[in-house]
Amino acid sequence: MSAMIERKLLQAGSRLRAGDTAGADALVGEVLRRAPLHPQALCLLGIARLMTGQAPDAVALLQQALVTDPRHGMAAEHLGLAYLQLAQFAEAERALQQAARLPGAPASVFMRLGAAILHQQRPADALPILNRALEMAPNDVDCLLNLGQAYAQTGEAAIAQARFQEVLRIVPRHTDALFNLGVLAQDSGRLDDARHWYEQALASDPRHADSLVNLGIVFKRLDQLDAAGLLFQRALAQAPGHAAALTNLAQLMAQQGRRDEARQHYGQALQVAPGMIAAREGLGVLCLSLGRMREAAEHLRFVIRAEPGNAAAHARLSATLFHLQELDEAQSVAEQAILLDKDTVDAYVTLVEIFFVRKDMESALAAIRSGVEQTGSTLLRGILARELKRTCDWDEWASVWRQLSAEMAAGGTAPTPFSLLYQPTTPREQLEYTQRWCSAQYGAIRAEPLQGRRSGPQRTRPRIGYLSSDFHQHAVAYLVVEVLELHDRSKFEVFAFSFGPEDNSPIRARLRNACEHFVDIGWEADDAAVRLIRDAELDILIDLKGHTLGSRTTWPASRLAPRQLNWLGYPGTMGAAFIDGIIADGFLIPPEFEPYYSEQVYRLPYCYQPNDRKRATAEPLARAHYGLPEEAFVFCCFNQAFKISPEVFACWMRILHGAPDSLLWLLEDNPRATRNLQNAFAASGLAPDRLIVAPRLPQAQHLARYRVADLALDTFPYTSHTTASDALWNDCPLVALCGETFASRVSGSILSACGLPELITYSLADYETLALRLAGDRSAVNASRQRIVSTKKSVPLFDSGRFARDLEDLYFTLLPATGSAP
Repeated sequence: MSAMIERKLLQAGSRLRAGDTAGADALVGEVLRRAPLHPQALCLLGIARLMTGQAPDAVALLQQALVTDPRHGMAAEHLGLAYLQLAQFAEAERALQQAARLPGAPASVFMRLGAAILHQQRPADALPILNRALEMAPNDVDCLLNLGQAYAQTGEAAIAQARFQEVLRIVPRHTDALFNLGVLAQDSGRLDDARHWYEQALASDPRHADSLVNLGIVFKRLDQLDAAGLLFQRALAQAPGHAAALTNLAQLMAQQGRRDEARQHYGQALQVAPGMIAAREGLGVLCLSLGRMREAAEHLRFVIRAEPGNAAAHARLSATLFHLQELDEAQSVAEQAILLDKDTVDAYVTLVEIFFVRKDMESALAAIRSGVEQTGSTLLRGILARELKRTCDWDEWASVWRQLSAEMAAGGTAPTPFSLLYQPTTPREQLEYTQRWCSAQYGAIRAEPLQGRRSGPQRTRPRIGYLSSDFHQHAVAYLVVEVLELHDRSKFEVFAFSFGPEDNSPIRARLRNACEHFVDIGWEADDAAVRLIRDAELDILIDLKGHTLGSRTTWPASRLAPRQLNWLGYPGTMGAAFIDGIIADGFLIPPEFEPYYSEQVYRLPYCYQPNDRKRATAEPLARAHYGLPEEAFVFCCFNQAFKISPEVFACWMRILHGAPDSLLWLLEDNPRATRNLQNAFAASGLAPDRLIVAPRLPQAQHLARYRVADLALDTFPYTSHTTASDALWNDCPLVALCGETFASRVSGSILSACGLPELITYSLADYETLALRLAGDRSAVNASRQRIVSTKKSVPLFDSGRFARDLEDLYFTLLPATGSAP
């Protein structure tokens, strides 16, 4: 090396130590013009690039230096440092291992090598290397900090704390040491101590973004959400691309119901740090809640690849895949979640739902029982109670229900409130539980203010929107279709928002034709669906789903219309502040029961339930075709099995004993329920041929069966609803049993509107007495049947035109005083 080159390189080194990177650049440039591959010159230029934040350029220069001189220790060390700055920790480890093998490697090489290993989550491997560095430089602050972090990661918090305290002895207000002491306190749950250390760190350096973020996390855990949000914002003001600040702010926004903003902040965090697991997982959970299933699956898969042991991510991915109908993978992922953590309640829930879809009741019940035994979850116990009721496993149901009702009374969360409607609960219990459940489910959803009407032609007709997933072959569709057809188009503009299946059935076609706007939004994400419905500028929204299976209650929770009503699909209070009213009638909700409804009660003059006079009924076949004796008195109940309570079934058995020439005709629901009902029937001492279980048939053929039955029997506490109207439309009288809840009063409302109040009872004893009296007096039954036939065209229950006008009159009362569209 010439003396001139050596002199310039010495000068360049001095300039770098003084922070004069531009001067060092100029001197090194002169050397490289004379000797383009000079390793020391390339090394110094690489260090200069590193000092100015150009780590990728530094890597290229330092690699070139090492090609020329593989034993250039300074180049190898600074190449490792460049990789550390680029968060390429495996590459950093390789470069620093090369430097460490050279004779005379300084303490800084071992300190940085330990840091590279530490960043790869291998603290046990980092410890001996960092301790070697500390032996070489006992007062090296960076080495002490890295050692403290390594001990913290291996669970040796006391040693970690001692190392950070040593840093403070050397540099009393060292920001990173104060910060790390805060992390130790935070990880051990000592939030007050953590707050103290973070505040000390910020007193030392008010711009320290990591301390701002972690102090915000402490405030979030203390439920001081506003203070937490301000700290995350301050961190972003200091470091606009701080991924942890963006992620925590997104989590906070999601918790506050600001879901669109949360999604935006998660996206920004991932632009800065694509591999940030907390942001990936948070965004996956948010997308799942928004109905963005494909996006949720993408993010959750990323999390699982990075963290194969993350049971919660597996559970959420299984739920996402279930919604996407990818059942095989959903099942395997749910099972893996349970293997990873047997207390993962959500994985059991998804696994059970998969078995239900596959109609594998035995596996579903086995999974529920396993989940309850393992987790003790009230939610799973509630699902078990629901399914035991659906399968008529009454002995086990009674035991499970006693424990479940006690847990719910103590504040436990069970399945949706719908499952309470057919359990022995009071109106007050239903209201209190439903309000608590809704608050937990939807309380964080922010209802954005409705925008003012867009400019355009003056609207003369109010806009009414019906929201349901049941606009196909479903009981709600059969009930509501003619009312939609009869809406006065000169007075109302009618929308139907459907998020259920397209079954190409005749009823679906009628529903499409009945509405001016039939909008299929079944595959829309929540935010897109909300925007679409809001853009319709409805005046009144009717939720036809409530808390029944497949509901999208998050949509009305976001406020879709000035008035939002609960009607027809859910027989009970919604318990939600965002549902303004419930459509009922005077029998369903008499004034003394109004306190048990969170909604304003709006009453129709007769019955809340509409009916379709166009419904098709096939011609009935001879009794023998249905397996019925010609002369027997046929009691029928075609309700679903979950409605059959053990008390009512026992009453039916007493009725059959008291009417020896009678039999009971039920509808096949599920094989397990059929077996249990048959076993209970046999245990009553009645001959097996007095119980007939009818197979499922197409709707028209099924309805014809009512015309060969003598008397329909009600269920309780969830009474006959659509089945009551079906029976009466097909000239079959019904004995009703009514209570105090909405679901227990529907059959009475229907009979009242049909002019048959004498068939309503209010106690099990009276119900039994009336059924037995009618079974012994065929003339009375025939008289009721003839009254139904002769008055069918005039009674309010089947006067669809009158019902449509009454419903429209109710809607007009909810509009501004002018009665015109806002």
